Amino acid sequence: MPQQPTIENLKALTSLRFFAAMMIVVLHGSNSLAWPWLRGAPLALAQGVSFFFVLSGFILTHVYGDRPPGSIWTFMRARVARLWPVHVVGIVLLVVSVAPDSITFDGPGIFSKWVVLGVNAMLVHSVFPFLAYTFSWNSVSWSISTEMFFYLAFPFLLVNIERTWHWKLLGAAVLAVGLIAALRIAEVPIESGDFNRFTAAYATYPNPLTRGFEFVLGMSTNVLWRRYLSHQSRSLWWWTAVEVIALAVCTWWMLTGFYAVQQQFPSPWFNLFFQPAGSCWAFALAIGCLASGRGLVGRLLSLRPFVFLGEISFSIYMLHLILIKAFVTTFAWPGVPEFVYFSVLLVLATTVYLLVEKPAQRLLRGGSKAKTLHPPIAERAAAK
Repeated sequence: MPQQPTIENLKALTSLRFFAAMMIVVLHGSNSLAWPWLRGAPLALAQGVSFFFVLSGFILTHVYGDRPPGSIWTFMRARVARLWPVHVVGIVLLVVSVAPDSITFDGPGIFSKWVVLGVNAMLVHSVFPFLAYTFSWNSVSWSISTEMFFYLAFPFLLVNIERTWHWKLLGAAVLAVGLIAALRIAEVPIESGDFNRFTAAYATYPNPLTRGFEFVLGMSTNVLWRRYLSHQSRSLWWWTAVEVIALAVCTWWMLTGFYAVQQQFPSPWFNLFFQPAGSCWAFALAIGCLASGRGLVGRLLSLRPFVFLGEISFSIYMLHLILIKAFVTTFAWPGVPEFVYFSVLLVLATTVYLLVEKPAQRLLRGGSKAKTLHPPIAERAAAK
């Protein structure tokens, strides 16, 4: 058997996942928890999900760019093993810890919470253009449903990616713009007070056809990183300057530039894409510049404590809103001290990561065979 190429473990990017997850935690906390410092949290924090979409495309291309994933079945089994066990645990924890009337929406026919649960459990609910489906049960799971569709497309997108990345990026942009244009021509309402009504907002916000641009942007960023940055032999201070400038641009955009552009283009149709994904280019810049981890910022992020926080970030993301709902509804304690909430969240996420996430991945990937297909360093590099 030919030897598999070594895959560099991009530790700095693993650590950045934690900070992206905390963006979502802070945003959701500002909606429910009585912490004064959360008041006025910027809506741009919601774009932490966009960071994950871009990072996912980057990392998968990094792992499989020189070693295609083989059969779609094998690849998808590995991806389901990555996402589905924690998704199921999240639903179970939601049911046992949150007041029943706060768990999910319920309605007639296809909007029955039990019908929606079946669709949700299969991780296909992001293609249903209704708020009652998008934010059903553990509502943050819409994003991993969207990811599952990215994974289905990935083996095809990967073909000749080095030569075709720009055409695929353009195609993804055309799909997003085309879907929004079609909805506008059809005069579909953007929003509605009826959670069961077909709306443009929920036909685009979670839709893989719209959000796929971010994923393909991540793949394209990896191509450019491999071509122009990954093999650069530069000094520590050169790399530090690159990292600091990239993070400064990203921070400026999130705090100032994003809102300046939004004010210039207030159309709600423009904001169907810009509101959730307008920072994807800044995230791609930060990911590309920090991937090598050769500057002081990258070295700091590569320290084991930060890397571990990044490793448990998926469990943090999937469980944080359940914990918020438990404190607010079950315990009627919206003023829970920050130390208590974050301590419980970190302990819970660590427990699920160690006792569910990692063992389930080994089990569902098929033991020794999966280890050959996905060596440990690849597992760490590919962990989203």
